[in-house]
Amino acid sequence: MKRLSEKSEKILKVIHLLSMSIWTTSLIIMFTIGLILPNAETNEAFYIGHYINYIIDFLIVTPVAILTFLTGLVYGIFTKWKIPKNTWLKYKVAITLLLIILGTFWLGPLLRELTNSVEVDGLSLLTNENYLKNIKIVTWFSLVNSLLLIVAFFLSTLKPGNQVD
Repeated sequence: MKRLSEKSEKILKVIHLLSMSIWTTSLIIMFTIGLILPNAETNEAFYIGHYINYIIDFLIVTPVAILTFLTGLVYGIFTKWKIPKNTWLKYKVAITLLLIILGTFWLGPLLRELTNSVEVDGLSLLTNENYLKNIKIVTWFSLVNSLLLIVAFFLSTLKPGNQVD
């Protein structure tokens, strides 16, 4: 299969690392906001915190997660690093796909539901056990997600089981 030129490969790597960094940083911000939300003192602050997390998730995390996956896929097909030959790349693909699928089909809808309920019910949700359980899920999943991305970064750097043709 045809390989990318050295310059194209470097540009692709920069885009991949930037998108992964933005994804990770956004999740850390979402985690931090999630920790603060239960301490909100006004309906406005409570809603704005949720809305900011919602915007970060849907306008930043989702696009950069997809960009990270696509650039990684191109990198794993059109460079010397071949996905079938390198276990570390298989793990990276698995981690990335898992996070995108969980974020798209479980966490995203849950965050949307929470944000909508905050708009309607406001601070009274802070006494609702279901809300408190779900905001903990969103908050801690953001941290776990960012930690898994850091693991993927280490896999890229250390390349355990590395095989290059």
